[in-house]
Amino acid sequence: MPGTVKIDVEWCGICGSDLHEFEADTVSGYSPPVILGHEFAGTVSAVGDGVDHVRVGQRVAIEPFMYCQTCEFCITGDYHVCRDLSVVGVHNVGGGFAEQALVPAYTVHAMPDSVPFDIGALVEPITVGWHGMRKGNFGAGQTALVIGAGPIGLTTLLCAQAFDSAFTAVSVRRPGARADAAGRLGADAVIDSSSTDVVEAIMEMTKGRGVDVVFETSGAPEAMTTAVGAVRMGCTIVSLAVWLAPAPCDYMQVLLKELTIVGSKGYNKPDFPEAIAAIGDGRIRGAQEIITTRIGLDEVISGGFEVLADDRSSHVKILVSP
Repeated sequence: MPGTVKIDVEWCGICGSDLHEFEADTVSGYSPPVILGHEFAGTVSAVGDGVDHVRVGQRVAIEPFMYCQTCEFCITGDYHVCRDLSVVGVHNVGGGFAEQALVPAYTVHAMPDSVPFDIGALVEPITVGWHGMRKGNFGAGQTALVIGAGPIGLTTLLCAQAFDSAFTAVSVRRPGARADAAGRLGADAVIDSSSTDVVEAIMEMTKGRGVDVVFETSGAPEAMTTAVGAVRMGCTIVSLAVWLAPAPCDYMQVLLKELTIVGSKGYNKPDFPEAIAAIGDGRIRGAQEIITTRIGLDEVISGGFEVLADDRSSHVKILVSP
């Protein structure tokens, strides 16, 4: 088919949004049948007419956003806010929980040989964190708090390190696999919010200053209150979470501290190539710590969705291979 690429899938990650779709608490509005899976990497097995940026046999990762390519946002590279945005593996194009996937050519990015396929399946969530760095104007020598230690929280931690943070703390809601992974990935502090006041801990660690940027990845009801309390005067809160319900926020403190709150939705034009390059050259390292389980496609229900639905805290990222 012109303008498309067929991928032999090697690994595909289970995302929280996949779990929402599986549990019928859909965020997409689409009903089954849908082949889920938007975090995947594999090998090009065929290319359609007009495709010249990848070739058969090339190793690739998929950027799953699909968009109109003609509106004012798409033209400027901000296709992530296209009004016709849809997602491979969520909407009308089948995803990576399959042996093969046929996707629009513009969603396909070549990977260097230094990036293995399992890490290639993490490129999508890593790129979410990378975009968050850009939205928060985060840079070398700055300090950060990442709220949440799920896959996006941990990839945000990796990206903050790649941007040469001076100090990055991660707050978690309970001990477990996710908190342990944050420690192994080199967080300067892992704060258990079930037993510690996160704002007090951050203020003690920063000598009352607060952090330069808070990256909120949890979507927990209390998260914005924590973010407003922990961030330094005049600085920034970046919201990367998928919020399933409204959350309280003390806007008087936003005013008094003159804070900037910015949304960070997925990724846009420069993010995927930049994140792949950062993984390839070692600026982003240790991503394998995010992978807690690898299963076959025949286990995706019993060993994947049902396991996560029962207890997410014991897992970070489950990868599926056909």
